[in-house]
Amino acid sequence: MDVIVNVQGQEKGKIPYESLAAFYFLLHEFGYQVRFDSEHQKIDINSGLSGKQIFISQDENKMFDLYRKGKLEWKILEHIQKFLSGCGAKVIMKNDQAVSVKADLHVKLSLLEFPSIKEPILELTHDSTSMNQNWLNLFRNECWKLGTKFNSNQEVNQLVPYVRVQLKYPEINDELFWNRFGENCAIIVAMGILARLQGNSPLSFLSNVSFENFPILFGASSSKKQMNDSLKKVKKDVLDDQKLTIEKPSKIIREAEVFFDYRLLIDKSDNKKIKVLGNLHIKNIGTEVLRNPVICLRSTSEESIKITGQILPPNVAETFGVMSNEGPKGWKYMNEDWFEQTMKGETWICPIQQMNIYPQQIESLSNLQINIFNLEEQESILVEAFVFFKEQGLEFAANNRVSISLL
Repeated sequence: MDVIVNVQGQEKGKIPYESLAAFYFLLHEFGYQVRFDSEHQKIDINSGLSGKQIFISQDENKMFDLYRKGKLEWKILEHIQKFLSGCGAKVIMKNDQAVSVKADLHVKLSLLEFPSIKEPILELTHDSTSMNQNWLNLFRNECWKLGTKFNSNQEVNQLVPYVRVQLKYPEINDELFWNRFGENCAIIVAMGILARLQGNSPLSFLSNVSFENFPILFGASSSKKQMNDSLKKVKKDVLDDQKLTIEKPSKIIREAEVFFDYRLLIDKSDNKKIKVLGNLHIKNIGTEVLRNPVICLRSTSEESIKITGQILPPNVAETFGVMSNEGPKGWKYMNEDWFEQTMKGETWICPIQQMNIYPQQIESLSNLQINIFNLEEQESILVEAFVFFKEQGLEFAANNRVSISLL
């Protein structure tokens, strides 16, 4: 007795009944949606994205409207729609925000032409609902191949699963932009969405490829043995590359740029009350991933300043850190006696969890507050920053310092 095989509602052939369990399992591993109809002795096969609804639109944020390229944005969205629809997903593309509430994923795109930049930058902002992190590595890896900087940020407490994509690029004519960046951007975004929605199964991407295209993948005249050998090779290649690690250039460079950005606040009613608000940024300008930075903030006048910020004591860091899929995130004081060290002019800070800074990525110690008092007694205040990557034996001093002096 044979079992009828239906693919996307169309009969494609039959398989022996005794092969049903193995065939079912194979398709399940490939990520297909599979259902066996025992009454009619048929097996229904659908794409892994069948039934998924994706809402794509231009970003409603008007902040950078002066630099927006609306027609090119829409062209990229149209290509993303084609790629995703071809994988069995239902893709809605219009500016109706209410529809996004019902979608499995909402993708927002903005395309900005900045005359001041020299190379494209793709910035990704996403919600925290996805447990699958390989899709972010895919974005990072593909941008790296194209010479495009990549930054990602995560936001919590969003009502709907979403991904916001912002592509910034140098001033260039539309045709040249499309040939260099536009179509590649559409492909990268479509791949990233597929990777996010498909999950962690290493072979699940195959369910997005129609059966008609399998001969192209494995050779148009492949025999049954050749097909099996090809499938084994694909499985091995995917498993070996499942983490989508970044291709390493032949020359290894471990380099970082550290710098403050800050502003000075002076109380109008009391000029002696001075506060500095700022951030310390760590940018990986090399070719290798930098791991687990340790920050030392050193002040020359520990009696006249107090440094605070979004830094947690070690004993409460795991409890009060910002929660993410990987656990609590943020910064903590490195040592239990952090308060005594601070009073001596040094503040040692490290990440709550392991932190990797990828090439061209920036990690920041945000919202630093430096309160200054008794300045007239000290005449000058100086705060310096040093960043250490102990595992890799690296040390970098900040390019600038917080320096305040009396005339």
